[in-house]
Amino acid sequence: GSAAVWGLAGVIMLAAGSHPPQTGLLATGGQFLLFHAVAVLALLSTQLLSGWRRAAPVALMLTGSGLFAAEIALHVTTGVAAFGILAPIGGGLAILGWFGLAIAAFVKS
Repeated sequence: GSAAVWGLAGVIMLAAGSHPPQTGLLATGGQFLLFHAVAVLALLSTQLLSGWRRAAPVALMLTGSGLFAAEIALHVTTGVAAFGILAPIGGGLAILGWFGLAIAAFVKS
C-alpha cells in the first residue's frame, strides 16, 4: 500500500517537475520516491528476506524517502525553507535502509 502511494506521489512530482518553474527539485523528489517504491515492492515480494531483515530496510526506505520528498515538495510549492533539515534526515534514513538491506543479505536468518 505505502509503496503504491510513494509511486503515485513520485509520478505526480515528476510530472509537476517537468513544467517550469518547478523543474529540477520536484523531479529529484519524484525520482527518489519512485526508486524507493520499486525497491520496497521488490523487498515485500521476495522470499529471500523476512522478519527484521525485510522490515527494517522497508521502514527506513519509506520513512526516509517520504521525508526527503515531502521537504522538497513543501519548499518548492511554498518557498518555505524552515523544514530544510528534513531532506538530509530523510536521505540519511534512506541510505541506512539500503545499508541495512546490504547487511541483511549477508546475515543468516
